[in-house]
Amino acid sequence: MDINEEIQELEEEENISPIIQIFERLTFERGHETYDQVTSMIELFSLSNITLDMLDTLIECVKIVFIHQHTNKNMRILDFLITLTHVTHINYKNNKNLSLVFDALIDIFTQTMVAVDSQIRYTTFHILNKLQSFIDLSRSPYIPDQFEQYLLELLNNETTFLVLDEIIPLAAKFQHKNHQFIDAFLRRINSPKWFSYLDRRRLIISLLEYSSSSLNFLLSTIETDNDLSQLAFESLLAHERGFTFDKLDFHGRLIIFQVASKSRDLSRLIFTQWISQSGYELVDILRLCKISTLNENKKNNNSLTIETCLRYFLDDNNIRRIVINNIKLAIGTSKDGLLLSNVSNYVEYLFIWRMLCQLMNEEDDDTNIHPDFHEFISYFYRLIKLSVNKKLSSIEEFIIYQYASILSTFDMLDIYRRKCIEAIGRCILVHFGQYETIIVQALQLVHRIHLSIDTINERYQLITYTLNDIIQRCQNEQFEELTFIQCMTIAKVFIEQEKELELNNTDLKKLLDSLIKSGLSHRDINIQSQTLSTLRSLMCHSRQAAIEYIKQNLHITNKIENISLKCQSISTFIDVLLVHGLDILTNINLLNLTSSQFTTQYFLNFFDQQNIEIKNTIVFGLIKLFLSSHLEPNIALLKIILDYRFSNDYRSINQYQRDDITSFFYFFIHLSISNVLLIEELTFDLISRYLPFVSDHSTIAYKSILIESMCYFCIELLSLPTLLIDKLNEEHSHYHLAINLLESIHNSTNNHTSFIIKSYLNTIKHFQFQYMKKEQLQIILDSIIQLRQYPNLPLIISNSIKNIEEQIQSCLKLIKKLTNDNNDDKRSRSPSPSSQRNSKRISSTFKPSMI
Repeated sequence: MDINEEIQELEEEENISPIIQIFERLTFERGHETYDQVTSMIELFSLSNITLDMLDTLIECVKIVFIHQHTNKNMRILDFLITLTHVTHINYKNNKNLSLVFDALIDIFTQTMVAVDSQIRYTTFHILNKLQSFIDLSRSPYIPDQFEQYLLELLNNETTFLVLDEIIPLAAKFQHKNHQFIDAFLRRINSPKWFSYLDRRRLIISLLEYSSSSLNFLLSTIETDNDLSQLAFESLLAHERGFTFDKLDFHGRLIIFQVASKSRDLSRLIFTQWISQSGYELVDILRLCKISTLNENKKNNNSLTIETCLRYFLDDNNIRRIVINNIKLAIGTSKDGLLLSNVSNYVEYLFIWRMLCQLMNEEDDDTNIHPDFHEFISYFYRLIKLSVNKKLSSIEEFIIYQYASILSTFDMLDIYRRKCIEAIGRCILVHFGQYETIIVQALQLVHRIHLSIDTINERYQLITYTLNDIIQRCQNEQFEELTFIQCMTIAKVFIEQEKELELNNTDLKKLLDSLIKSGLSHRDINIQSQTLSTLRSLMCHSRQAAIEYIKQNLHITNKIENISLKCQSISTFIDVLLVHGLDILTNINLLNLTSSQFTTQYFLNFFDQQNIEIKNTIVFGLIKLFLSSHLEPNIALLKIILDYRFSNDYRSINQYQRDDITSFFYFFIHLSISNVLLIEELTFDLISRYLPFVSDHSTIAYKSILIESMCYFCIELLSLPTLLIDKLNEEHSHYHLAINLLESIHNSTNNHTSFIIKSYLNTIKHFQFQYMKKEQLQIILDSIIQLRQYPNLPLIISNSIKNIEEQIQSCLKLIKKLTNDNNDDKRSRSPSPSSQRNSKRISSTFKPSMI
């Protein structure tokens, strides 16, 4: 008898709800399994018109099933949930009855999702995720607040990954309703315990919705996490998850541009996504990115980054034609083809216009976007004249730069055009010499006019004539600083644009000499700074100039009292050595010192002035010189770097700088065996000359330096397992250090003090005895035992002696066991990390970790 027949039979009997009667039969009839009973219930509901009474009945009958079955309660619940899972083949979307059944059972799910049995929790969330596929639980009126609270608690605290993998996609649907879910996701993904769960971290990022916290997390992930950066980038473009163009804010957009600028496909993707999803036009995007006010510098050229992305976007012919049509609409019906300044979004249209002129050929009639040359240059000249004798705003500077760039895109084979462009180029240099971005573009115009080697002298003469013109125009002392800075800026940019700078032009050389001499002796700090900047460019781009001016640079460094200028002068000296090497010093009087000795003394003298900025300049300059092999490393200079790394004044050095110096030493010690020996010598010098005095508190010379930490840092460097080994003797650096320290005690009565012996032994006990030869261990042991003969040794020293003896004896016993008491010691003597306990104690103080 099927279900429908049972219903008909029951309706003919008592006046009792047929649903209740069928449930009672199914529930109490013996021989029926729970699976069959619950399946029958759900089957019945899927074929009937559900009423509220029937839903209440279902809940009651389910409870009866749980109560009257003789199996374990957890198993009954699990059986019921599994049964629900088995019937998911029914088409939920078309079966509203079954949807109502699930809504009615939500209270049961609220209880089973926090069950003690993890299998019940897993099955519950498995069903809920299937339910979520056709009913949005986060918006369902049947979902109680307790359900949401339980879900949030489980997202924070669930430890069973099988269950958590089901919780994550369901919890993601509640982010829009409660931002605490976003915070919970961020806590999970930022937990150190989760760093190894890459797939789960990727899943969370792919589901993460917008909040200020999630935005900051994704932006930082792009910059710092290579494993997740691509997925974070894609998430920031997910409009449906709330990451709209408006919510990204200015900083977020710049970071996305920086990533996209490295890829043609990504560049097209961001513009396509933002235009299609936000409803903005291209000019609107550029306006919101503040394209006209972005500062341009060599370290962070945001304008160039956006331009690179836009160039990739415009490479597509179809896209470019659409943009060209929009530009033509903005230009309108103007016969001269000029973009008028009264057009809405004028600055952004001008930026796009300039880029299109650079991309398109002037002779291409189909897509030609170039204006009429005569009209354009006349308009540009009037624009320049309107801006003379006033300080340009960032937007005005931007506009003049764009016009100068458009001018450089015209064909210059015509002599008349060349003369016009040369005149306008000189005009720009004369009136806007203090604006480096404009000067760069003006000098590029000059280069395009005088491009060949045959015309190089004409180029030099033009610059000389222009500089003299600027100087002669200055009739008032109040404009002296501005005029001088204009000349120096033009000279600096010109020098840097010349690939092979020659100072054969007498007029230009005399003018530069005069400007530099007067600038360095001037009392105004800005003029001195700009002169040093120009001098640096000149010395780095011309060996002849470096030879002539190096002595003057050394003199001015000693003479200048302003710290910023002194650092600038020292930095110039370092850059000259990086470009030309130490042999550039051979033509000056070094006071009977070699170039290397003179350079060492130079850095030591300025480092001892105890100024933070000077120390920073010297330390990172030395690192560059060492890594570029332009300066031979020595103990004195390495100690300068270590002193700065372990300075106790936290205002002088930040953690990033400490990490950079640590990384330098890691790299440096692996370059050669001689570098290993240098670090070994440096370690002995630190231990023997400074460490006892720190223990004795008898000097304040190194009060601000963490000498003990420096010593342990060097010891750990010498313990790195990948160091090069001298194959002739295979002696460990720690053996050399131990013998030298012990011999210095025995050979000098001055070293018999308790402080010295104590500090030496405290260092020796961290050495790697297990990788020394039997003969070496015996030599150290004999020298250690000899210390017992010294009278009046404190107990702490006696204990240190005993500790070291036990370490050595243990190693000797191991050798005896491995070699069967013969002298053939075949143990590996490759450098190895120090013992786990000591290594962990020492290396944990350094970041990044040595181990």
